[in-house]
Amino acid sequence: MGRMLDSIHTPADLKSLDRKALKQVAQEVRDLIISVITQRGGHLASNLGVVELTLALHQSFDSPKDKLVWDTTNQLYTHKIVTGRREEFKDIRLVEGISGFGEPSESPHDTLCAGHAGTGLSIALGIAQAEKLRGSPAWSVAIVGDGAMTSGSSYEALNNISHLSPDNLILVLNDNGMSISENIGFLTHWRQRIITHPEYLAMVKRTKRLAKKVPTGELVYNFARRIEHGLEGFALPTTLWTEMGLQYIGPVDGHNLKALEEAFRQAKNFSGKTPLVHVITHKGRGYGPAEEDPVRYHQPSSPLISGGSTAPTYSKVFAQTLIRLMDTDRKVVGISAAMLEGTGLAEAKKAHPDRVFDVGIAEQHAVSVAAGMASNGVKPFVSIYSTFLQRAFDQVVHDVCLQDLPVVLIADRAGIVGEDGKTHHGAYDLSYLRCLPNAVVCAPKDENELQHLVYTAYTYQHPIAIRIPRGSGLGVPLDAELHALPIGKGEVVRQGSDVTLVAIGKTVQPALEAAAALARDGISCMVVNARFVKPMDGELIVRAAQATGRLVTVEENVRDGGFGSAVLEALSDARVTGVHTVRIGMPDSFVEHATAAQQRQQLGLDAEGIARRVREAFFSQRPAAAARSTARASR
Repeated sequence: MGRMLDSIHTPADLKSLDRKALKQVAQEVRDLIISVITQRGGHLASNLGVVELTLALHQSFDSPKDKLVWDTTNQLYTHKIVTGRREEFKDIRLVEGISGFGEPSESPHDTLCAGHAGTGLSIALGIAQAEKLRGSPAWSVAIVGDGAMTSGSSYEALNNISHLSPDNLILVLNDNGMSISENIGFLTHWRQRIITHPEYLAMVKRTKRLAKKVPTGELVYNFARRIEHGLEGFALPTTLWTEMGLQYIGPVDGHNLKALEEAFRQAKNFSGKTPLVHVITHKGRGYGPAEEDPVRYHQPSSPLISGGSTAPTYSKVFAQTLIRLMDTDRKVVGISAAMLEGTGLAEAKKAHPDRVFDVGIAEQHAVSVAAGMASNGVKPFVSIYSTFLQRAFDQVVHDVCLQDLPVVLIADRAGIVGEDGKTHHGAYDLSYLRCLPNAVVCAPKDENELQHLVYTAYTYQHPIAIRIPRGSGLGVPLDAELHALPIGKGEVVRQGSDVTLVAIGKTVQPALEAAAALARDGISCMVVNARFVKPMDGELIVRAAQATGRLVTVEENVRDGGFGSAVLEALSDARVTGVHTVRIGMPDSFVEHATAAQQRQQLGLDAEGIARRVREAFFSQRPAAAARSTARASR
């Protein structure tokens, strides 16, 4: 007998199923997610936590007429499986496979592609208002994780929702107690009071007993509501939501299909206030390792593609260097926006728990609070993924650079990131940081240079940003002693006379490898590690460019306004003429998901691609060594 899941091709197929059959579908979906993601890599724990919630949403609403807006869209695996992409799911996040996030080009059931938390409420409100303007009766449903409720943009949206009170909008608070790092703030304390309060625990037990005795969920639901109101004021501060102008429903067991369906039925029947359905789910549900360690299994790497490098990650080297500085100077602090583990700061927090701050999914606040600290004699290191640092651009401009404060920005996961794809590439930070007055922008060629740049930033009394790539370093030895590097100075790491390759950060190593390959063709390449994008070592670059007459820039950043543009500006300012230039970087388009190696190959950012571009641009008449070798072998 085949799986019941195999008969589900659209959400409409779910509506004919009874609750027993739907439970079987939920188990089959969970089994499929576990089998694929433990082999392919991806967002595991969060998706296992929303299986029943997703099925209940599709039973209660009519997608794609009704719009389901997830914040963020990395929890859409169940949704994708039941909206016609079951067969494609085995290739999720692989090149030419389906995306790990929402993707409207894949299916009309995907409302938007979103990889940043804190956007869902605003977008859902916008959709609701658009539906009303069109005279449509469709629902807009925002499913928001409790982690996203640490984002200031969520509260901006709630304020506007309260003012407008749209009658076609429903909010679902998916409360699993955490985002990636453990959540912080009042919602976390509230949840702890709920799930540990003896009256709530007793309510859960009584509700389960009653559920076995009644034919429908209505009595159970009303009973839970009475219990909830009995607890109001000391266990469930529903007044918070009612004061915001919302109608609170819950808490609801997010793994109980009966309770979920009844809650959504009630929400659709409310009028006057926008309903908020509070759903409590268990991250990692159904997979023991993910239940025990939802942080580790938030996004486990694929065992098929994770390399065997023993070198530490750049994030780890940064954290270890920061700990060394914190050990000797109490003015040094670390700040993260819900990414302690990803940025390596979890290790620093263990060493210095009173000087590492996780502010939640609030990048703007993270930068501003760092500015406040720096203005009062503290040395803050703010470590945020490059893709999320974009959200704090105004704070970097106004609160840090305008004030000329010694805040250190660590733009983690800068450049290509692989399977997370277009929502997560750190493709723009060189462009948007290098234009700012008072800012210093740099990137290390390897992990040893990183630790010295961290120390350099510690000694520097102005704004400075260090971009670091995702993944392991090169495995170079780490110097025992830290020292400051001269601001704005690069270095020649390979001499050559035919072409100058000027690279920054992650691209220095493939530039060196390309130079070695070109040398076999008789092409002599000088390689410059620029190290600093701003201020740039213009004197070194001008001298190197004039020495060879051919110059190639290499960066993992969009070419528009990036490092290559800065090099051209330096040549222009020096009135250099007669130098033929080529810029290699990320295109003026969003780069789709694939492995990082595949993406670098596609974009010509690996050693082979750099060498090929040099040959095509300057030596098209000269055959490559491999071609000459093949020709000799055929004779």
